Amino acid sequence: MKNFEVRQIAAVQTYPLRHKVLWPHILKEEDCIIDIDNREDAIHLGCFQGEELVSIGSLFQMSSSKVVAKTPYRLRAMATDPSWRGKNAGKELILFAFDLLRKRKVDILWCDARKIAVGFYSSLGFEMLPEEYEVPRIGPHYFMWKKL
Repeated sequence: MKNFEVRQIAAVQTYPLRHKVLWPHILKEEDCIIDIDNREDAIHLGCFQGEELVSIGSLFQMSSSKVVAKTPYRLRAMATDPSWRGKNAGKELILFAFDLLRKRKVDILWCDARKIAVGFYSSLGFEMLPEEYEVPRIGPHYFMWKKL
């Protein structure tokens, strides 16, 4: 299998996978917008296999009261097409994000991880708070972070 290519993409390119994987309850793909998608600090990443977009993630400069950081970023709307799970597309995207954020002097990357994704993030060195919480219409989550 060819190597994956990770690169920055436009927010609108993330909508199809956000809809398919994360928010199928939203009626229209074009409504899979995050209110801060177009902020200046927003970084949208796509992992491609050839021309096919197989994994996405969005990064935003944002602090959290749950972790102390000088320059924190938040990972949101991370999704991998179900047919590409377990083939390292998501891992390649996150490793690319780590490198990109380190170059920008970011010290912490944090996220609200779905319970089903905790093992994935843990395998990439994320730490986790033990308290589970519910995100309405989505399900159980954990707060996770990685020092960069």
